[in-house]
Amino acid sequence: MFTDMHNHFVYGVDDGCADSDAMLKLLRALHEDGITTVIATSHITPGQRHFSLDDYQAHFEEAKALVEHENLQMQLYTGHEILYTDAASRYLREGKAMTLANSEYALIEFMPGEKYERLCEAAQKIRNAGYYPVFAHIERYACLSDIRKIEELADRYGVRMQVNCSLFVRKQGLFRRHWIKTVMKNELIDYVSTDTHDMPGREPMMKKCYDVLIHEYGQTAADALTHKNAQDFFS
Repeated sequence: MFTDMHNHFVYGVDDGCADSDAMLKLLRALHEDGITTVIATSHITPGQRHFSLDDYQAHFEEAKALVEHENLQMQLYTGHEILYTDAASRYLREGKAMTLANSEYALIEFMPGEKYERLCEAAQKIRNAGYYPVFAHIERYACLSDIRKIEELADRYGVRMQVNCSLFVRKQGLFRRHWIKTVMKNELIDYVSTDTHDMPGREPMMKKCYDVLIHEYGQTAADALTHKNAQDFFS
């Protein structure tokens, strides 16, 4: 039922799963969590850190074989979580950085303390390269505590916003709860995802998140954030 468009199950290429056994455990956990579509968004830092596309592709194919062998009803797709650098748009154009499920959407992340002007620059350059930016786990960026800046990124550059399931599942402080209610009221979040890396410690919690979303914001919002909005990646 659910689509997880931010995930680190491919082993041996980033800080996600360490080996094939860990990857299989995580794939089983994703299946048990009701996730039927998964995009493997391993970390890449264009121009600053080597990333082996060959290793990624080999381990991704291994994951597909494991899913078939285990009879897990899931579809797996390729992608990257791209830490924004000055080389990011060039990497996208040259195919060195992968989009979400080979779509026109690219998952972009930043350091938590990045300035808002840098986010605007990233959005503009990614758009100029011919792609639509999806900003990863926006709850982490201090500059986006100002809701107006999220609105501006969406309106001016067409940025789509992703948050992690943990934002809704785990206990939050007063200021963060207010921020969540405001972004949800103004429909500024497009996707929730697990951002799961390995187990234990960062296991998927999509079902729990879905239940919270239904209770707090209704069925329509819960469905949109957990799978319906993500259909754009596969159209």
